[in-house]
Amino acid sequence: MNRESRKQVTAAEVQRDFRRLTPEHGLESHGKPDGEIHGDDEWMAPGGPFLAQLIADRLSPKRGDRILDLGCGRGQSSVFLATRYGVQVVSVDLWIPAEERNARAMAAGAGSRVISLQGDIGRGLPAEFGSFDAIFCQQAFHCFGTTRAMLRYLASLLRPGGRLCFAQGCFRHELDGIPALFRETGGWNADYRGYHSPDWWRDHIAASGLFEILAAGEIECGQILWEDDVLYHGDRAGWSAEFLSDSAWLIRQIAHGQTDSPSLTHCIVCAERKASTQ
Repeated sequence: MNRESRKQVTAAEVQRDFRRLTPEHGLESHGKPDGEIHGDDEWMAPGGPFLAQLIADRLSPKRGDRILDLGCGRGQSSVFLATRYGVQVVSVDLWIPAEERNARAMAAGAGSRVISLQGDIGRGLPAEFGSFDAIFCQQAFHCFGTTRAMLRYLASLLRPGGRLCFAQGCFRHELDGIPALFRETGGWNADYRGYHSPDWWRDHIAASGLFEILAAGEIECGQILWEDDVLYHGDRAGWSAEFLSDSAWLIRQIAHGQTDSPSLTHCIVCAERKASTQ
């Protein structure tokens, strides 16, 4: 695929050049709701249940733990945590109504273990919510987690020894600015201004002095998650001209990163709140 060309990409080019996730990437060892790595097209970003399981593996939740699920989208991650691990989840999202997420939890038999709230975490949680055993965040931390003030607030929500873990899209290396190619977003709120490298996220969390870094780095198949997501949605759309036109900007960005920088990939970061944060 010609990375620099602005001509219409073709289905044959994408299917030739993009890779799919396979069992060798850990699909069989990481449980998937309904056996579907893409969550039946209900998840709002690449990775779906695959990333949710990677985060949960780092958090090692125990039955009865209280977990804050930030930027949870339609709430699949909250249901996943509540049903698989028997934890209590406070589900927070800015855009998806709490009623929709409550209905999803009820339908999954997890209504008593999921409390759904709608709002901006930057404005804080209601005072009655006490400390959490863990904070879970999938494909959303870049939207709010880049400031020292937010890290202080999140640390205040965790009990000493509680864990913060997030996984999401990122750039492989830190950028001085967003290149022109990555300013093309087809009208979608890509929010690349909040994207950072795995090293940047590690240093950002560590510099707060509030957390001990347990893990921070690029996910081994992080680039493939982007490619596989395009292939999945292309298959669902029958590789229509409309799909190829609407997705051309993202396809070009992903293809660019296969041989050059910047590269879109995914990272995971896990940190433990220190006993003393003074």
